[in-house]
Amino acid sequence: MPTRISRLFPALFFLLFLGQAPVWSAQTETNGVQATVQALLHSLDYIAVDYSGAVKDGEISDAGEYSEQREFAAQMLEQLARLPQTAQSPDLQNRLIQIRDAIETRRPDDEVAALCHEAAKGLIATYGVSIAPRKAPPLTLGARLYQQLCAQCHGSDGRGDGPQAAGLEPPPVDFHNPERQDLRNVYSLYTTITLGVKGTAMPSFVQLNEEQRWALAFTASNFLASNEERRHGEQIWRQRGGLGLITHLEQLTLLTPTAARTQASVDGESLLAFLRAKPEHLTPQGKDAVRLSRQKLAVSMQAYRDNDHEQAYELAMSAYLDGFELAEGQLKTVAPKLRKQVEESMSSYRQLLKADRPVAEVEAQYQIILTQLDEAQSVLAEAGESAALTLFSSMLILLREGLEAILVLASIAAFLAKTDQRHHLRYVHMGWIGALVLGVATWLVAQLFIDIDIGGAGRELTEGIAALVAASMLLYVGFWLHRQSNVQQWQQYLHGKLGQQLSSGRLWGLMFIAFLAVYREVLETVLFYQAFWLQSPPEGQRYIVMGFIIAAVLLVAIAWAIFHFSVRLPLRPFFRANAILLFVLSLIYTGKGIAALQEAGYLQKDSVPFVEIDLLGIYPNLESLSIQALILVLAAIWLLRQQRPPASA
Repeated sequence: MPTRISRLFPALFFLLFLGQAPVWSAQTETNGVQATVQALLHSLDYIAVDYSGAVKDGEISDAGEYSEQREFAAQMLEQLARLPQTAQSPDLQNRLIQIRDAIETRRPDDEVAALCHEAAKGLIATYGVSIAPRKAPPLTLGARLYQQLCAQCHGSDGRGDGPQAAGLEPPPVDFHNPERQDLRNVYSLYTTITLGVKGTAMPSFVQLNEEQRWALAFTASNFLASNEERRHGEQIWRQRGGLGLITHLEQLTLLTPTAARTQASVDGESLLAFLRAKPEHLTPQGKDAVRLSRQKLAVSMQAYRDNDHEQAYELAMSAYLDGFELAEGQLKTVAPKLRKQVEESMSSYRQLLKADRPVAEVEAQYQIILTQLDEAQSVLAEAGESAALTLFSSMLILLREGLEAILVLASIAAFLAKTDQRHHLRYVHMGWIGALVLGVATWLVAQLFIDIDIGGAGRELTEGIAALVAASMLLYVGFWLHRQSNVQQWQQYLHGKLGQQLSSGRLWGLMFIAFLAVYREVLETVLFYQAFWLQSPPEGQRYIVMGFIIAAVLLVAIAWAIFHFSVRLPLRPFFRANAILLFVLSLIYTGKGIAALQEAGYLQKDSVPFVEIDLLGIYPNLESLSIQALILVLAAIWLLRQQRPPASA
């Protein structure tokens, strides 16, 4: 293995961040849109809640408040004009004009509130704004922050009578006041905490992180309900689930007590009170893979309707790479056929976008995907409730992702042991430990500095390159081992190396193979487990941990068995068995590397009628099968040449 192989290490690490650069740029632009939409939603909430204090029975009851209502209505139209224009923009503009005119003509407060709520729904649907936390926030954190930051004005129990409340104009909000709080949802509290309220003593708490602000919002939402209402809501939850009213965090953060009461009477209001106090009972919305995929597909479809075909395709890619793909780890276990159907449907959708097909045809394919994603969401929810299935799925994720890496590491370790070079095992350990550390660090960096989970085209590019480089190196080592299976040639090799250690280049090459074998698996494993964790209820998460531990023990046992039994083989069978193993692994890595680059959009994908065996890296497309077939043909030719007797014979 040439010394220059080790130079690929920094190059590969650079490629990861090169692949992520467009994501960072796109995310910056998206954050600007989200901030503007969030400000608009904040204004709509303010008007919906406070308009009743400005107008009574068609007459102005508070001139200052009424003036602010008019000002907010005018500002919203200006903010909307700054947003990217879509096919829905005229409708949104009309809704805001209706609100402005309703305020000008002093229409009833319930009519104005209804107009505001409809406009808010339209904004959320059009711009795909994030309206729920990544996961249920810890309310113990919210309670602590409330006492530190809010109690001085709002009072320790939220009645607006804190020690600094006297003299404040307007006075701090009383969170027990049903006239106001019945009309507020958790998301409106979150935006108020994030943006503050102009012209009041309510500051912006943007310096807090997202989890802290959500925790504060949920805490403030809980003052209105009584413990008796929450107990009644808990009974309803345990007996009848979410009543079809609240099934995930997005619904919880948008629902007001008034709306819950309108849709499901007292039971709906009690259920809302309970889940606001115990949001961890709901499937997380923010980074849920299937729902994130639906959200991105919706925006993609809208972009295509607006004739922005390039943006539509990019969003469709993201819907798969950053969304659905993260659910595939679990779906492969619980519903492999459905997983394949969704993957094929999303691929067909992308091909229609690239071919600039008529909107009606693309829309039909989009609806097919939505139906399949609904089924996938239902399957995942049921799987999350089954302890045995959760445990089994968790085991299979780690076993599936770790087996290939274990085979490579065990093969290298056995070779060093068989050739009395155990002291060089430290290079192998440096490789796989470095891959673990770098893989987790890469994910952590993305979590801390990018507002999305690591994923997408950058991840696929990295995995694809790592797999193909590893495949070529394993193929080379496999050929070399097969050559040494001739005892005479091996003795000549040993005599030539007598008294010498492996060269520095070969040792670093061994380390790099170990690194590549583990690094690409770590990235996928971390992502799959993160998505699985978020999709499982709190009581099911311990089974994920148990499954992970069992799988880790099994992988160690598999590694030991391969190492132990291969070392005990006679020399000739040992080299041949190891060579065959590395040939097979190189084919697997080739197939998976090509597939990763195809998923990222870097290589074309032409489907053919052929079996798919994901574990063996066999996929029914012309490109990967052709390259694997070429490798097999070249290997066969090489092996036939090796069987020829030497010329001297």
